[in-house]
Amino acid sequence: MDVRLVESRVRGAGELVSAGEKAAAASLLGECLGLWRGVPLFGLPGPLAEVERVRLTELRTEVVEERAELLLTLGRHRAVVGELVEAVRAEPFRERLRGLLMLALYRSGRRADALAEFDAARRLFAEELGLDLSGELADLQMRILRSEPDLVLETGPAVEVPAQLPREVPGFVGRMGELEQLARWRVPEGQGNGALVISALDGVGGVGKTSLAVRFAREVAENYPDGQLYVNLRGFDPHRVPLSAEEAIGQLLWSLGATSRRYEMDAQVVLYRTLLADKRMLILLDNAVSVEQVRELLPGESRSLVLVTSRNRLTGLVVRDGARRLTLGALSEEEALDLLRVAVGRRRIDAEPVAAAALARLCGFLPLALRIAAEKVSSDPAAGLGDLVAALTAERNRLDVLAADDDEMSSVRGVFSWSYNSLETSAARAFRLLGAVPGQDVAVEAIAALIDQPVSETAVLLAALTEQNLLECHDGRYRFHDLVRVYATDLVDRDELAEERTAALRRFLIWYLHAIRRSHSLFVPNFPVFAAAVPDTRHDPVVFDTRESAYAWYKTEAPNILPLAQCAAELGEHNIAWQLAWYMYNYYYSTGLLNEWIELLNIGLESAELTHLPEPQARILTILGVAHSRIGQNKVAVRHLERGLSLAREIGNQDLQIALLANLASTLREMKRYDEGIRHAQEAVELAMVHGTEFRKASCLDSLCELYVESGRPEEALRCGAIGLRAAKASDTRLTEINILVNMAHARRDLGDVAIALHDYKVVLELCSVLDDRYHEALALLGIAELDRRASRLDSAREHAQRALDILVRLNGEESGVARAFLVTLDEVA
Repeated sequence: MDVRLVESRVRGAGELVSAGEKAAAASLLGECLGLWRGVPLFGLPGPLAEVERVRLTELRTEVVEERAELLLTLGRHRAVVGELVEAVRAEPFRERLRGLLMLALYRSGRRADALAEFDAARRLFAEELGLDLSGELADLQMRILRSEPDLVLETGPAVEVPAQLPREVPGFVGRMGELEQLARWRVPEGQGNGALVISALDGVGGVGKTSLAVRFAREVAENYPDGQLYVNLRGFDPHRVPLSAEEAIGQLLWSLGATSRRYEMDAQVVLYRTLLADKRMLILLDNAVSVEQVRELLPGESRSLVLVTSRNRLTGLVVRDGARRLTLGALSEEEALDLLRVAVGRRRIDAEPVAAAALARLCGFLPLALRIAAEKVSSDPAAGLGDLVAALTAERNRLDVLAADDDEMSSVRGVFSWSYNSLETSAARAFRLLGAVPGQDVAVEAIAALIDQPVSETAVLLAALTEQNLLECHDGRYRFHDLVRVYATDLVDRDELAEERTAALRRFLIWYLHAIRRSHSLFVPNFPVFAAAVPDTRHDPVVFDTRESAYAWYKTEAPNILPLAQCAAELGEHNIAWQLAWYMYNYYYSTGLLNEWIELLNIGLESAELTHLPEPQARILTILGVAHSRIGQNKVAVRHLERGLSLAREIGNQDLQIALLANLASTLREMKRYDEGIRHAQEAVELAMVHGTEFRKASCLDSLCELYVESGRPEEALRCGAIGLRAAKASDTRLTEINILVNMAHARRDLGDVAIALHDYKVVLELCSVLDDRYHEALALLGIAELDRRASRLDSAREHAQRALDILVRLNGEESGVARAFLVTLDEVA
């Protein structure tokens, strides 16, 4: 690290802040942080070295704090959370850091996590120091508890700007020519800043495509004020199929705030391009496998920038879509040596230039391999570089006998083995078993179950793997680089007994099932409980302090569940497989990943059938019916629901019968088969009033109320709606309460009770503002618009209908057609 350069840039950042250039100052401080590598003056003895070490460590912490404060004032609170989490972990007694993290979490919508940080600090100070926290931190906690408005930036209407770029790799070096080329392409000659630009980066695994894309994206991010979107398309994940275009665009729409209600791909693409048409956004599509996977994710007429990375050459994007292709090769020898200098230290690398050059060649000049080798060299400062190169040469020669000439692993396998063979037995076993795990990233508690160790000991083993760069840690969760995963999978298949591998996966799956059951019971109160039919886990469960923390865990783990269910089914753990599918209802219902949801449910149904028990089958069929209805396949949905209803009746399970009847009634309503729908809803209500919970009563009465409204029976809608409203309030199901209120307001409007209808619509708007429920807000606005139209208040009607239409277009709500038609009728009257 060049201390003078760091101090100069820190002074420069201060000058920029004084000049009001906060964004530029934050960027300059970010560059300063990139110059650090490990502990300053590591291994250098003596008191003077220790004084300087303390000073430089303090300087780095101050830079982190200053940069975080700047980013928070710029509204980039999500972007700084991960960095602050790491900083607090390194300096747990530094209250300023803790306060900044609490504020960043709160502004990111993670109020429970912000309060949990305060509690963790309070316990730490009391147990370790016997002290209370400062009044400033306690005051911040109270302000968060009260949700004081001044904690949130005054930026006009609350619009969450996506900031999804991954963290930049530490110590990025080289690639100046590539960065300059991307910069030239970003502003095409003669087009200014007004054209869509697509840059496709390809190259072998480990060559640094994502690192380059992220570095460039962060350099130019300020030119795209509407935010940055990131999707890992999973093109080369050994455990999961690539993300489909439909699933990817669903994720992007979700990130843009669109809670879609229509799921035809064409409609999704139109909505996506509409939302981006007037925006300047940066979109990074990482790990693409094909042109077809990417093409529909490109904006239409837009001033955005799209970066695509892939191991394949996406020629079609160049030919048809005007993309500029940049094929990334290995680093030059000098760039590779620069990377080693940054990672290991200039003095040590330059002291043995021949050995250093040999090390770079052995790593194939690939950044991934070079970083892993550098960590190995750094961990043994007493050894000569030449001796370490000789050891790697011997290991490389042994493994290369097994490698094909075109195997991209051949250039890094020796480096992986070099690090792996230095591990202690328990850490090596943990590494191997992690190679058997499906999913993208996991928490320490789950890994503890996998390796059958306490959490505390597991954390030590994971730290050893992370230090060797064999494992990556982000926000407390662990994952492999994809090439390291391939290596670990080879090892577990080769060196681990099949019985031990199966037993480890079974422990892992059992832990996950009980964790997801526990989280679900917390964030969905009064949810029906059924027997797990699998042994309890012997390992520490994940702890949830609040309903919000349980739901946050559930959403974080959601991407793992499909591969886990597949794994469970393959192992014959069918009670685990179908329940994993069952408990994902809330996640998939809201995110729009309908194809993935149906794939998961089909796995669940096959496993449920293999249990030869009616109840698991009926449960999965209930949700399959909902999922197919959501994509417009109502006939398929009815078939699943009727089959599930037959099974539920066979075993006399009233709760399942209620749920199936209500879902069947709703599906028939969508098909305009009102009489059949009403009969099923009435049967559901009759059962619920005798055997159901308040939650079930509210759901069934809501379904019946909506059927009565749509079929022109407002008096009956009001009668069942009033009973349903009491049940919804008793069960704390706010969305059901709001839906019933909307339908009761519609019924009163149709009966001519204008004043009461208007009052009910306004109550709905107040509730929606609290819950950020835009869909029901739009329905209430449309209801008010109709009241205005009937009273000849055409300007007011137009205003309310236009507001409703704007919301429904953003949500891709099917009612947007109703709003447009309403506006047309107003124009005709005028």
